[in-house]
Amino acid sequence: MIKRVKSIWLDTKNATINSNRTQFTFNNLPVIQVRGNICHLKVNSISGSSTSGTNDYIEHTYVIKLGNVKYNHSYYFNCDKNATPTIADVMIDANKGFHLNNSTLTLPEQDINQLYLSIKKEDGSGLTKATHNIDLYFNIIIEEYDYEKIN
Repeated sequence: MIKRVKSIWLDTKNATINSNRTQFTFNNLPVIQVRGNICHLKVNSISGSSTSGTNDYIEHTYVIKLGNVKYNHSYYFNCDKNATPTIADVMIDANKGFHLNNSTLTLPEQDINQLYLSIKKEDGSGLTKATHNIDLYFNIIIEEYDYEKIN
């Protein structure tokens, strides 16, 4: 088995953002070619910041969904009955510890040059607190597996 890993860094500051800060569209990405017999997408790490200069982003749970990317529906179960797949449920505690749920999304072969993240806190609001904006930084990885033929 041959394994390749592609690393994608996304910063919500660099996205086109809707007015309630729940949808972050990343346009004109360098083409990300997804190739392999089996390909998995995972959130590897997340960090946060706030325009207030304080830790407004802690003590919250965030649900993060991925859009405009093809995925294998047979390998995905979505309990919220929303067609947009959840790639992470993240809780940021008072020690700034990030607790990921280790979701994995199986992808078919495709070329990606635009995607969006839908991010909502536990109360359904976007990345704001009082009048301050919250920004998150993501490292998303795509693991590509090719199986060698045995003669």
